[in-house]
Amino acid sequence: MITVLYFASIREHIGRGEDRLEAADDLTTVAALIRHLSETDSSFNELYQGPNPPLISVNQVFAEISSPIADGDEIGFFPPMTGG
Repeated sequence: MITVLYFASIREHIGRGEDRLEAADDLTTVAALIRHLSETDSSFNELYQGPNPPLISVNQVFAEISSPIADGDEIGFFPPMTGG
């Protein structure tokens, strides 16, 4: 099982705080997960195609879209941070 968490404004946009997905042979990278979520959830696709795509974490560590994922991992999507 892969746990996908949505934080802050992303949670509000998508309308839920998390998804749980069965691990599959085609879900081995963050990019594959993003593709899957974009194909199955129009709200996620809309969000990810926007001008400021979300930041990503894998097991609470910042990640890139090329980062590997596996059964038992926790993937987080959260809004880009701003400084000031």
